[in-house]
Amino acid sequence: MDEKSNEITAIPELPELLAIKGAIGTIDAMGCQTRIAEKIVDKGADYVVGLKGNQGSLRDDVELMFTEQTARGFADVAVAKASSVDGDHGPHRDTRGVHAVEDIAWLRERHPD
Repeated sequence: MDEKSNEITAIPELPELLAIKGAIGTIDAMGCQTRIAEKIVDKGADYVVGLKGNQGSLRDDVELMFTEQTARGFADVAVAKASSVDGDHGPHRDTRGVHAVEDIAWLRERHPD
């Protein structure tokens, strides 16, 4: 980064500087901006963003969608699922799971910008 720059100004420029076609990138909540996501997709990559509670109703809407779809067995949307187990050999065991959906048209309708 330039000395007078910071993450807010640097993150939007990264997709243009990197060869990311076919990659999956992760971005924290600071990078959860439409123009950043569009740049990543335009370069042929996918992304995962972290959502925080201070982003209006965005996080709540995503959480509600996953809660409702989980209860319905993802009957209304295609989902990719993965899980892993750590520490399976001792008293402490962590199971992690992820559910990913590509169809976010409903989210774009609720949050057009």
